[in-house]
Amino acid sequence: VSQQFQNNSKDWVEGIYVFPLPENAAVDQLRMRIGDRIIEGQIKERKEAKKQFQEAARSGKKATLIEQERSNVFTTSLTNIAPGESITIEIAYQNTLDYRDGAVSLRFPLVVAPRYIPGQEHNENTMTSTVNQGPSVTDAQKISPLIIDESEKKRNPVNLSIKLDAGFAIQTIHSTNHAIKKNKINEHQYKVNLVSDNVPADRDFEVTWRSAPDTMPRSAVYTEQKGDKYYSLITLFPPTDPNADVPRLPRDIVFVVDTSGSMHGASLDQAKSALKLAVQRLTNEDRFNIIQFNSTTQALYSHEQPASEKNLKVACRYINALVADGGTEFAPALSIALNDDAKAGRIRQVVFITDGSVGNEDEIFSMIKKRLGKNRLFPIGIGTAPNSHLMTKIAEYGRGSFTYIGDISEVATKMGDFFNRLENPVVTDISTKWPEDLIVDLSPSIIPDLYQGEPLVIVAATDRAFTGAVQIGGLFAGQQWRETVNLEKQSKEQGIGQIWARRKISEHMGSLRDGMSKEVVRQAVLDLALEHSLVTKYSSLVAVDVTPTRTMQFMYRQLIPLNMPNRWSQAKIFGALPQTATASSMHLILAALLSTLALVFFFKGRRPKTESQR
Repeated sequence: VSQQFQNNSKDWVEGIYVFPLPENAAVDQLRMRIGDRIIEGQIKERKEAKKQFQEAARSGKKATLIEQERSNVFTTSLTNIAPGESITIEIAYQNTLDYRDGAVSLRFPLVVAPRYIPGQEHNENTMTSTVNQGPSVTDAQKISPLIIDESEKKRNPVNLSIKLDAGFAIQTIHSTNHAIKKNKINEHQYKVNLVSDNVPADRDFEVTWRSAPDTMPRSAVYTEQKGDKYYSLITLFPPTDPNADVPRLPRDIVFVVDTSGSMHGASLDQAKSALKLAVQRLTNEDRFNIIQFNSTTQALYSHEQPASEKNLKVACRYINALVADGGTEFAPALSIALNDDAKAGRIRQVVFITDGSVGNEDEIFSMIKKRLGKNRLFPIGIGTAPNSHLMTKIAEYGRGSFTYIGDISEVATKMGDFFNRLENPVVTDISTKWPEDLIVDLSPSIIPDLYQGEPLVIVAATDRAFTGAVQIGGLFAGQQWRETVNLEKQSKEQGIGQIWARRKISEHMGSLRDGMSKEVVRQAVLDLALEHSLVTKYSSLVAVDVTPTRTMQFMYRQLIPLNMPNRWSQAKIFGALPQTATASSMHLILAALLSTLALVFFFKGRRPKTESQR
C-alpha cells in the first residue's frame, strides 16, 4: 500500500493519517521514499518506536511511524515534510482471501467510518466532538479521525487495477461498490480496472470471482520452513452443491437490527430487505423475535414466537416502520439477545444486521465470551464501509458465520447463501489428530464449525518437518465424519509463518477477555511480533532518515481528514456540530493512494496470484 503525502503550503508539516486494512492484515514492511532515496523501516516495541520517531521530529529528521489501533485500523505518522515536498510511504502486508459459496473475494477497505463512542458529546463552542474515553473505549481519540465536511469536494483519490490469475477457470467477476472493466487474458486470467480514474476513497473495494461448484469436501496442505521452525496451512473445502442433502433442525432465531443514525438511507433499506427475506424463510417449526437498537433497545416480542402466518405479518409491518436515528448502543441489544439459551432438540441463532460502526468492540466481545452458551451468532455487515473487525470477531466468538451486503441489488443472493449456512451446518465439534511424535501449535486452538459453502482453514506450527497424515473429524449431519489429509502431498509457499503468527496474536489478545494477565499477553504478542516483523498493539514499524532537514522553523501538526463513507448522512452521524475539516485549513493532503497487493488464497494445489494497483 503506497500513500503519497503532498505539502502544498509554505510551512513544515507533520501529518497523521488513519487508514484501514483488511481484518487481520499481517503488516510486516515499511519503506519511506524521499526522491530517489529509500529508508527501510524496522520493527520495534511500540514505545521504543514512538520514542525514535519523536526524537527524529525534534532533531529535524524525516521519519515515519506505522501503528495499529485495531486489527483493521492503522495510523501513519510522517514528520518534517518540507514546504512543497512530496513523500511516499510504502507498507507491505499479507492476508488470506475469502472463499465461500463457490466464490473467492478480495475485500480492501478504503475508509475508516466514524465510530459511535458511548459517552460522546458535542462541544458547541469548538464545533467538534468531545470523546469520553471511559473504561470501554480508552483509545477513542485514535479511532476518531477528522471527516471532510460534506460541503467540500471528496478527496484522497484512488486508482486501482488488478491482474488476476485465479488458478481455476473463472465463470464470473463482479464488484459490488465500484464499476469495473474486465479484460480476459485466458480462462484463468483477467485484467480488471476501475471504469473511472481517481475515485474517492469513500467505500470498500470488493471484487469476487466464481468457479464451478463442488459437491464434496476437499483438503490441501501448504508448508513453509523459517529457520528451525515449520509452518503448515490446511484448507478443508465443504460441499457447495445447493442440492446436497443435509437435515434441517427446528430453530429459535433472534434478529437484531441496527437502526442508528449511521444506518440512515441505503443501509437501512438494505437491512429491511434482508430482514424481510429472513423472516419469509422461516418455517412453521421455527420461532423468532426481532430486536432493534439505536440509543435505546426495543423488542417486537418479550420472547420468541412461532413463525405463524399471523406473526410473520406483524413482523413485516414492524420492519416497514423501522427508522434510522440516534446512537449505536450495541451492548444492551446483545445482552437481551443472549438472555436465553438453546432448548433441547432445537438450535438458537442470533442474527445481527449492522454496519458495526462502534468503538467499544472489546466490551461486546467480552459479553459474547461470557454469555454465549449454546447460542450461535451470525453478523451481516451492511453498507459500503462496514467494520470488518467487529463482524469477524462476533462470528468467531459466537461460533457462527458472517456475510456482507453492500448494495440493495445483492440482498436476495447474499441472504439466500447466508441462510443456507444457517440451516445446514456441515461439520461441527471439529478436532484434529496429528502424528503422535509431532509437537503441534494450532491456530485457531478451538476449531470453529464448518458451515456449508465455507472452507475451514487451520494453520499450525510444528517442531520439525512432518510426514504421515492428519485426521480432521467431527459430526456431519448427526453422524461421525472424518477426513484424512496426507501430509506428504504438500506444496511449499511463503508467508504461512506470518499468517500463523497473526492468528496466534489474535488469540493472545482475546485471552485478555478471559482474565489473562495483561503483561503476560503483552510479552507473548511482542515476542511473536518481533520474530515475524509484525505491527501489533505492542509493536510498530519506524523509519528514520539520518540527515536532518529542518533547523529552527516551526512545524505544524495536522490530521489528514477522511471522506464520509458513501451514502452516509453526516447530519445523522454528527448532528448539527460535526467534527469536520475544510480545504482552507489543510497544509498537507493525501495526493494519491496506490497499492500493490500480493494476496494469498490456497485452492486446489495452486496459489492464485492477485496484483492490484490502487
